Amino acid sequence: MYAFILLELLVPVLAGPPAIAQSSLTATRDRNPVERAVVSGLLEAEEPETLVRTDVPQPDGSVRLYAAWTAGGGPLADHIDYLALARGLDAWSWIEILTHCARTTHRGRIEVRSHPLRQILADVEPGHRGSDEHRANFARMLAANGAQAGIPAWAGVGPLLWHRTLERHWRAR
Repeated sequence: MYAFILLELLVPVLAGPPAIAQSSLTATRDRNPVERAVVSGLLEAEEPETLVRTDVPQPDGSVRLYAAWTAGGGPLADHIDYLALARGLDAWSWIEILTHCARTTHRGRIEVRSHPLRQILADVEPGHRGSDEHRANFARMLAANGAQAGIPAWAGVGPLLWHRTLERHWRAR
């Protein structure tokens, strides 16, 4: 013997199509907001007084470089640049010191190089110039590629010198 139970479901009848929630997001090809959000997130994970350089690959094969400083990093980095220039440090010194003090990580295809500024300061204060042999090789490489004679000056770790360097670069184009 079977028992049947009749259930009555009350389903409202719609007079028209349901309203669709409107999103404030719109499609765009501008990658900058997403890239900046990624860089901001990376900065939050770093210690204070750190230079963070982030390379973000672009669809055309190029790489966009973001340089940012964590809390207290900008003024300390500008001070380091002042000391480095006063001590006559050059681009080779900059390469050796930043390579020595770098911590490189990856977030997918994005490369993140963190440079604790106190470590850089510890190398700049005594005037670390790096290997003379490597400096000579660097000068030969630059000359072979048609660069100016000699090794360029300290490239900088602080926002003031970086912005001046970028400004000179773009004006020269």
